[in-house]
Amino acid sequence: MSIISYDKDDRVMVFIDLRNMIGSIQVDAAFTRFDFVALSRHLRGSRKLVGAYVFDSKGILDGEDTTRRFHDYLRYKGFRVMARDAYDPKRDEQKEVDVAMACKMVVHALKDHYDVCIVVSGDRDFIPAVQEVQAAGKRVEIAAFANHVSQEMVRAADIFHKLESLPLLSMSNPTHEVLVDGGVE
Repeated sequence: MSIISYDKDDRVMVFIDLRNMIGSIQVDAAFTRFDFVALSRHLRGSRKLVGAYVFDSKGILDGEDTTRRFHDYLRYKGFRVMARDAYDPKRDEQKEVDVAMACKMVVHALKDHYDVCIVVSGDRDFIPAVQEVQAAGKRVEIAAFANHVSQEMVRAADIFHKLESLPLLSMSNPTHEVLVDGGVE
């Protein structure tokens, strides 16, 4: 139990490292859907959500069209998608995304746009940004799967949320999905 207060009047911003989250899911990704909307709502609780960001690279899921459609879906749901056009195909890794997310976290903290920063990633590369946000007088909550989070990241957080304890994954079988009115049911 944390001694950190939980105030319903807190302004919350959520920052999601999309690639880290997708890489953390241990079941077959083709049959799994992660509900980012439910995640953000659950982490927000009764507090005021003033912004929800998703950080990713363009065109690396199953191709550019799939990634764009997924990003568009997240935008439709209210997320601000920050898709960097910096992917290294030789190393099969995204570039600039973690730095872009860290910059947004710190800039919004310094501009006093939120009281609580929720980082959805287990990547310890965010620790310096977490420390700067805390130095600006903000609280930082980390949400990640316990088996995909750096212990240093857990220790840096004011509050740590174990994602495996939340009902955020749903199973689907793509072979049984039926097209209805041009969409997938």
